[in-house]
Formats: sequence, C-alpha cells, structure tokens
Amino acid sequence: MPLLTAMIWIAACAVCAAEPIDFSDMDLRFVDAQGNTGYYVDMNSVNIKSNTEATARVEIVKADMNCLYLYTIAFDRGKKTYQILDSVIAQYDTKEQTGGSGHPLKAQSYASGSAMETVVEYIYSPQL
Repeated sequence: MPLLTAMIWIAACAVCAAEPIDFSDMDLRFVDAQGNTGYYVDMNSVNIKSNTEATARVEIVKADMNCLYLYTIAFDRGKKTYQILDSVIAQYDTKEQTGGSGHPLKAQSYASGSAMETVVEYIYSPQL
C-alpha cells in the first residue's frame, strides 16, 4: 500500500463527525483479509464495462483502527490498475462518517497476489 494512502487513512480516522453511512442498499461480500484488514465488494454496485474494465464500491475495514473505508473504484485488469473515484471514511463500530472525498485520485497499479487483485478477480468471477 502506498505510504500516502496509509497517511490519508490515519488522518481521516482522527476526524470526528456524526453522519452515519447508510448500508441498506448494499450487498457487501467478503473477499479477502490481510492481517487486521478485510476487503468487501458491494455486489449491487458492480458495473462490468468490458473484459478488462469495471467499477464497484469496495469496503476496506481496518479493525485494529476501528475504521472503514468505502471507495468507488474503477479497475483496469488488463493494465492491473485501479483508480479511487470517491471515498467515504467512517468509524467501523458506529458507521459515523469521519471523512472522505469526491475527488478522483491518480490510478495506481496493483501487484499479482495482492488483495486488490483478489477483489478484481472476485468481481469478474460468477457469483452464486
């Protein structure tokens, strides 16, 4: 994970606001975990544009920091890149929003075997 992304996560969890996130329209599915971090895909948000391009909401839960990150992400599995289009950051236990951004970030590459690659392959695999 890039250092800048980690610093944004830490700073965002320090901000306090009382706006809860509404999860009622989401179908979050567990995809992967690495240490205290869990990765989920909202299957209701998946939009497959081609064999290589898709968008989806992805929730990343950092249990040890009591934070969750809800991102809308554009994936290009041909180039092995992802671009965060917008983000919401919240306390995990209360679901109260603590930060976020509506501004797209620069596309970043992901490595083979990474959690992000697992998310992409999950999106493209047939779901029961």
